[in-house]
Amino acid sequence: HASKAFDKRFKCAVSGSGQVVLQAGRLDAWSGHVVRIGYSSYVALMNDATLYCHIIPAKGLTRFPVLLKVILPLISDVWAKHGRTFDPDNQSVIVLPRTNRALIGSMNDAMRILRYYHEDAKDAGSELDLGRVMGSLNMMPYKALGFDSPGERMRKLPADPG
Repeated sequence: HASKAFDKRFKCAVSGSGQVVLQAGRLDAWSGHVVRIGYSSYVALMNDATLYCHIIPAKGLTRFPVLLKVILPLISDVWAKHGRTFDPDNQSVIVLPRTNRALIGSMNDAMRILRYYHEDAKDAGSELDLGRVMGSLNMMPYKALGFDSPGERMRKLPADPG
């Protein structure tokens, strides 16, 4: 699911514009957003079911096919870390507009946290540590998850059968 900022940056064609998502919060669905902080842009990806978040620098990423080559292996790593499989080379990807208001609110909360960490690093005269930011975001309780954290939700997923 792409925000308007995401769609504008990556010029990705929205598939099935106006279609209603039949099952909100799917485990295989990710929402993308682009946020500009200072002179830098970041791509935020959030899993629709668990709110697990990845943030990557957007520098050099200008087209959707290039972005996919970056994000699909990241998603594969997340699933592998939590006992699930995901083949980044064998995926069908469709892009839909974001419509889930709870997910949009959770993404906005995550972007506020990212901005806070950016300002904190700037005040300290250091670089933004995205690993630290993602660690905090993935351990933060979200109202949309019943005050569970994305990391807890991922740990609760059953592993793929052997």
